[in-house]
Amino acid sequence: MNGNYFAVLTGDIIQSSLLPPIQLESVRSTLISSINAVRRWKRGMVQGKPEFFRGDAWQLLLTDPAMALRVAIHLRACLLAGGLADTRIAIGLGEVQEISHERVSLSTGQAFVLSGRALDRMTRYSNLTIEVPQSAGPLSAWLPVAGHLCDSLIGQWTTRQAQLVRSALNPNEPDTEKIGQSLRPAVSKQAVAKGLSGANWYVLREAVRLFEETSWGIILNSGAQTTEKGCLLPDNRKGLSERRQSKMGV
Repeated sequence: MNGNYFAVLTGDIIQSSLLPPIQLESVRSTLISSINAVRRWKRGMVQGKPEFFRGDAWQLLLTDPAMALRVAIHLRACLLAGGLADTRIAIGLGEVQEISHERVSLSTGQAFVLSGRALDRMTRYSNLTIEVPQSAGPLSAWLPVAGHLCDSLIGQWTTRQAQLVRSALNPNEPDTEKIGQSLRPAVSKQAVAKGLSGANWYVLREAVRLFEETSWGIILNSGAQTTEKGCLLPDNRKGLSERRQSKMGV
């Protein structure tokens, strides 16, 4: 159970001022379509309607913080796969007190503050960051770096690689044959494997899987204890192990 812990994704479209109105609207439509795909991944995970504001900014609320990294990479893959544009994304993990289903930006809570501030602080050197409360200890220092490292891989994708990763990001994790058949025109599974390798997908997948196996409810709780290096102490690791076994059906 995640309790009242959520993930807020706040982003803005990169170099939106250079896009003609028609292309900017296409970018928004692509974001909405990709968010609707996320809704199908897990019922109730996306809360309310995704909101656009300030012309090029947007915000999304997820009930499962463990899915935040997969969703963030998925949104960027969808945009890059269409060759339209890219978006910066700041992930904030924390508590949410009130949720406005009509206008997500009117919701209140720690996760919204963390995500919004993180986006404002982002530099031109990275387009993806992850913020958690300071109470998470050393984790609050290295999670932004983890986001930056993922971004360094995403920033190297070609349009074709983005298309392949977009399909691979489905939580069902389709094999290379199914991914190849989903493309138009279809391609061989060998070509898919080569393209995913070139996109560093298998490295990103390990990061996504570990993010999803993490017991964020424990880490975000101020009572969670960590070592100086940011590792969970034995009692907290037990919760992580139990979640991993639950996912594997053990």
